Amino acid sequence: MDVNRNRPLEDLVRWNGELSGLIRDARQDERRTTVTFRRGHAVAAVEKVTTGDASPGKLVDWAQAVHFEDRLHVEEGHEDLLTQFLFEISTPELLEPVTHEVCQRWLSILRTSLDSYAEVAERQDDKVDPTPSRPPGTPADHPPHPSPVVTVEAGTPGSGHRQSL
Repeated sequence: MDVNRNRPLEDLVRWNGELSGLIRDARQDERRTTVTFRRGHAVAAVEKVTTGDASPGKLVDWAQAVHFEDRLHVEEGHEDLLTQFLFEISTPELLEPVTHEVCQRWLSILRTSLDSYAEVAERQDDKVDPTPSRPPGTPADHPPHPSPVVTVEAGTPGSGHRQSL
C-alpha cells in the first residue's frame, strides 16, 4: 500500500487514479474506516466511460470493487437506486453488457435523481415557517391549546342524547 495515500477506500469510490492500484490499496488498507457511496460518485464513474476516459470493462471492474466492499455505506434515501446501479453495472453477465448506451441511460437516471433532489431541497428552503398557527394574543413561547370539547344535549329534554362538538 502506498504510505502517502490517506484514504484508499475513498480514492477507490471516487476513482481517483489508476483503477488496479486503487483496488489493491483499498483491499490492503487495514484501517476499518467507512465511506459513503453517493450518487455523485456513480455519475463521475459513468462519465469516465461516456467521455472516453475509461472503457465499459473498467467501469465493471470499478463497480465490482465498490459493490463488494464491506466498509461502504450507501447514501441515505437513495439506497435502492445506488444498489441497483452497482448490481447492474457489476454483474453484466446476469443482466446486459455494459455499453455506452447503458452508461448514457444510467447517467440520465442518476442526473435526474440529483436534479429532483436539489429541486426538493430548494422548495423546502422556500417554505413558510412550519410551526402551528396560534390564536391571536397567544405568546410565542406558549404552545396553542386544543379546542375545548363542548357537550350539548340534543332532542327533547331528558332524552339523554348527547353530542360532543
